[in-house]
Amino acid sequence: MGFRWILLSFLGCACAASPSMFGDITSPNYPQGYPNNARESWKIQVPEGYGIRLYFIHLDIEPSDDCEYDSLKVIIGNEEQESVCGQSFSTGQPIKERYYPTTELSLLFTSDFSNQERYTGFSAYYMAVDVDECEEQQKPCSHFCNNYIGGYFCSCPPEYDLQQDQRSCGVNCSGGLYTELRGQISSPGYPSAYPENSLCDYKVILEVGYQIILTFQPEDFDIEESDDGRCAYDRLTVKTKDKQFGPYCGKKPPSRIETGSNEVDIEFETDSSGNNKGWKIRYLEAAKSCPTNVVENAILHPKQEKYVFKDMVTVQCEEGYEILEEQTKLPSFQAKCQADGSWSNNGLKCLPVDCGDPQKIQFGAVNFESTIYKAEARYSCKTDYYTLSGDETYRCSLNGSWLNSKGHIEPPKCEPVCGKTTLLSTSRIMGGADALDGYFPWMVFFPVDTLGLGGGSLISDQWVLTAAHVVQDNPEPRMRVGNVKLQHAKDLEGKRVILHPDWVVMDNDQRKNFDNDIALVQLKYKVEMGPCICPVCLPGEGEGFSPVVDKRGYIAGWGKKSDTQKKLRVPLLQYAPIFVRETAECKASEKTDQAFTENMFCAGGFGKDSCGGDSGGPLMFENQSDDTKTFYTGGIVSWGLGCGKFGMYTKVQNYLDWIKETIQKVELEEAGQESKPQNFC
Repeated sequence: MGFRWILLSFLGCACAASPSMFGDITSPNYPQGYPNNARESWKIQVPEGYGIRLYFIHLDIEPSDDCEYDSLKVIIGNEEQESVCGQSFSTGQPIKERYYPTTELSLLFTSDFSNQERYTGFSAYYMAVDVDECEEQQKPCSHFCNNYIGGYFCSCPPEYDLQQDQRSCGVNCSGGLYTELRGQISSPGYPSAYPENSLCDYKVILEVGYQIILTFQPEDFDIEESDDGRCAYDRLTVKTKDKQFGPYCGKKPPSRIETGSNEVDIEFETDSSGNNKGWKIRYLEAAKSCPTNVVENAILHPKQEKYVFKDMVTVQCEEGYEILEEQTKLPSFQAKCQADGSWSNNGLKCLPVDCGDPQKIQFGAVNFESTIYKAEARYSCKTDYYTLSGDETYRCSLNGSWLNSKGHIEPPKCEPVCGKTTLLSTSRIMGGADALDGYFPWMVFFPVDTLGLGGGSLISDQWVLTAAHVVQDNPEPRMRVGNVKLQHAKDLEGKRVILHPDWVVMDNDQRKNFDNDIALVQLKYKVEMGPCICPVCLPGEGEGFSPVVDKRGYIAGWGKKSDTQKKLRVPLLQYAPIFVRETAECKASEKTDQAFTENMFCAGGFGKDSCGGDSGGPLMFENQSDDTKTFYTGGIVSWGLGCGKFGMYTKVQNYLDWIKETIQKVELEEAGQESKPQNFC
């Protein structure tokens, strides 16, 4: 009995509030018989890192099958571990012990309604016993386990770090940065087995304009994979800003990876098991490529199958296209392959050469379907009273101009058709024949001159040919044209009068020499040609246009029909055929002191002649070389020997050079001063 009390005083009390290293427990009324219907429990708690060893010094509990009557139950958590009953007697040593690998358990003593045998119960003590966690079936540490009294700690091999859970070892493999254009990256410890429980992150950053290419060799790839082929355990993943490649695992490496980016993250994640050797990646740069054409319809110099970052090219356009920069044409421009795979071109393009609308022409039209390179424009005149002078077809050229077959830019002109007539029969002026509209649509009437009246003929849409003596005193004459009836004719305004330089200006009543009796009158406005008005032709330079004897011509005018007629003019245009006569015959027919020159010829007689008021009008001949009936003016009414007799006419053929040169000089001076034409039809 004394030993027991000594031992209990050493062990202390089991009901301490904080975990204790030891304690004792006895059943109710021990060592006397325990009471009936007893129920008492005890909670045993030891510090962390320890287990509980329970010793029975005395055990005297009514025995029964499965301790059905009375028992001491050991409870851990909510589960009953065992029930203790039966008898054993002390020999001075603990007679029964139990070990429980827990820091906390409960003891529950119960008895039934009968303890007739006076069973005394039990006496026990417990002790905290160090647990060797490193020997447990479940390894607490991934690498090295170190036990100490009351606990354990984990440690790692060199180059490994203890993770946050204080049990796993991993490698600090994040933060690796690679900026060289080419290099190699491998898993930790490669080709030895890579560490478990690790998350590695490697970053490759190259200059903007390059993409990173990753390649693998078959012998350099061994990553643990799950039985179903998924990368559920360990995985290698490649990421860019907008793409992900992988994850990859197993023994078959991925094929070449063209990342399309200059920045790549390589992530490697492992779990807590496995013994694979890992991987090695070779990376290299590839300059980003640009399209093989900078812009559509362009030609690049130098020509290459592939263009990459920093390549420079000279851009020219294909035939039919041009480069425009703010409406300025450029022969070429430089372009550079940029970091993003596009060309620098400042918005320049090869645009189709566009000639714009072709120039319009007066009295004509131009038809075209397109205005771009090689397009055709066809010119035509509005009516049959004009003929096209120049090429009909113009093409849009490379320089953006409409050019004809000779490479000239000037558009054609619609020149009036000369000499057109509707004359079907002939008659005579004196006594006679009224002209119809269209017979002589070039006839011009001068209402006032020094002799009273005068005539002339249109030789173009802006020029009138007449006799110098008709207009010598009238620098801006008014005229009438466009109808055989003077009252219906339209007024024309003269802009200038040009007398032949060899014409001698004097009073016509005193004149004895009508040599060089020829003048040009420029109209203030052009007149539009039509059936009512068109010019008479000028004679050609050949002998066929000379006024040879017996050649038939026509005279027309609004002058008197006879010397006895009081009125200076007739209201309706008169005409008649006459023949060219020998000058000597005419000279001999009447006595006169007028001069006869080589610039004159004689025509008429037999009652058919021009008369007063017809001066300046034309003597017209039919053009025998033309398939259609046209007239040219071979002479100009100058002076006569009396109405109905012979008349003298200025020989127009002698003045062709002067007429053409004079008109050309004036029109060159006035180029670009076109005015709206007058229309009389």
